[in-house]
Amino acid sequence: MLNVLSLFTIGFGSWLMASTPLPLARGKHTVIEEHQFYCKALGRQVAYSIYLPKQGTMHPDSFPLLLLLHGDGRNHRTIAHDDSCRGEVVKRKVVVVFPTGERSWYLDSKVNPQCQYQSMLLELLTHIRQTYPVYQSARQTGIGGWSMGGFGAVHFAETYPHQVGAVATVIGLLDFPNPRLPKEYNYPVSAVFGADATAWSLINCLNRAEKLAGKPLLQITGKQAFDYTMNQNFHRRLQKLKIPHRYLELDGKHDFQIVRRSLPLLLDFFQRELTVSPLHSFNKP
Repeated sequence: MLNVLSLFTIGFGSWLMASTPLPLARGKHTVIEEHQFYCKALGRQVAYSIYLPKQGTMHPDSFPLLLLLHGDGRNHRTIAHDDSCRGEVVKRKVVVVFPTGERSWYLDSKVNPQCQYQSMLLELLTHIRQTYPVYQSARQTGIGGWSMGGFGAVHFAETYPHQVGAVATVIGLLDFPNPRLPKEYNYPVSAVFGADATAWSLINCLNRAEKLAGKPLLQITGKQAFDYTMNQNFHRRLQKLKIPHRYLELDGKHDFQIVRRSLPLLLDFFQRELTVSPLHSFNKP
């Protein structure tokens, strides 16, 4: 198990890493590894995968940080195990962390005390900042995800707006749960949301979109995806709030193919937004 900590020194910096990491994908100068940390909110060890760019002679806190959340039915290894996606990740000078979300919707569930995954993300973020050579500021920390992970990324950014500086989603369920949407444009509501439909509006990302003001935002959906209406609704809500954002519609359904096609756009967005001067923004002309 990866619960013994050892001190490693690389380049000019040093940080604590779990001993004997499991390499999920290895190249000449790059590796995506799997580690664990103890999560108080869940009361157990939780796995995550991480991509660390080659440090070279750069300063020890030299990299921006991205949390990339997986979709429902996927896991923290999904990107590392996909050749196309992995190839895009390792081109970037961004530390990318892939949390384990299981089927939690990254929520602190009101009805299931064992499902406290938003708190897990907050603990993981602290762990990563204390353990790896990443910038400590929210300005250089991003969060993104696809499908369920898109919901989780926006929900986290709305709950903890001072923890992240940029947000991006791909086929995210951004107007959910919403019982008013037709079945063909909707998705089954997990038990972690609870059975009280009147309380769902407090969880729906669309109803808290004002919390995203001031952050660079990228929103990608598929024209044939069931989430298309949800994303249009969220896009219009941002427009009504006069919150600048980039909204893209690609040909495609709600599947992993569109995730593969969107990943370069998402990673380029974070590479740009997490490293440029605050005076310049992807959302500004």
